[in-house]
Amino acid sequence: MIDTFNTHRPLLFGIAYRMLGQVAEADDIMQEVWLRWQRQDIATVLSAKAWLVAATTRLCIDQLRSARRAREEYYGIWLPEPLMPATETDGGTTTELADSLRMAFMLMLESLGPVERAVFLLREVFSYDYPEIALIVGKSEANCRQIVRRARLQLDAAPKPSTPPTDRAQQLVEAFLAATAGGDVQGVLSLLSENSTVYSDGGGRVKAAGRPIIGADHVSRFLLGIWPRFGATMLQRTVDINGSPGIVLSEGGRIHYAFSFEVIADRIHAIYIICNPDKLRHLTPSR
Repeated sequence: MIDTFNTHRPLLFGIAYRMLGQVAEADDIMQEVWLRWQRQDIATVLSAKAWLVAATTRLCIDQLRSARRAREEYYGIWLPEPLMPATETDGGTTTELADSLRMAFMLMLESLGPVERAVFLLREVFSYDYPEIALIVGKSEANCRQIVRRARLQLDAAPKPSTPPTDRAQQLVEAFLAATAGGDVQGVLSLLSENSTVYSDGGGRVKAAGRPIIGADHVSRFLLGIWPRFGATMLQRTVDINGSPGIVLSEGGRIHYAFSFEVIADRIHAIYIICNPDKLRHLTPSR
């Protein structure tokens, strides 16, 4: 029984994280699914994978519904908890799976309701058939198809990041960080897209921009203004965050900031800064 669960656990975590955007909550869902699986009469289960996926998805839908008010009242910008390769596997390494971890994609999912989010993910990311999805979420096949069409329209309207992350993208980010640390205004501007945006999530726990900062000039001023206090005391480490180039800044044995960079057409299009300490607890400076 445990072997069957562990075989499918990476897939289940991948669904739960994309549904909830939080590592700890995804782990809690895994624990609850495991408890329910232990109580299940295996002789009545036609497909262990189908049972486990359905249980995971339904629990995530319930969790999102109960957390809706907290999300609506969240202070400032809500960003997913950063996911790094050493944090957890997600059940696959295909381009589609990697793309669906990007911050831009995860933020797009926030515009969908719990059931709509589940339908879109199961179809577009995990390639489930509509009859299977309809059975899991309790909707008609026609309704599920309509949900996916609407979500596709939203996603198709968004700019597309470089896929997969390339060495060139990493080099651009490194050059951008060097220019920022050196106070090189023109160097920073030359690496930003015209409509570049900074999203900063402090959750009301630490100081952060309450709204997106839009436009290369505003972004450069913001970053050049805050960077001096990082370089003086914090250790910087290059990492992969949600499938994109990133860095973490740590001090005193704890990560205080996680940055994820979205690169499009050799320019930095978006920077996501997670500094809410509650969203960084699962990370350690050495990982």
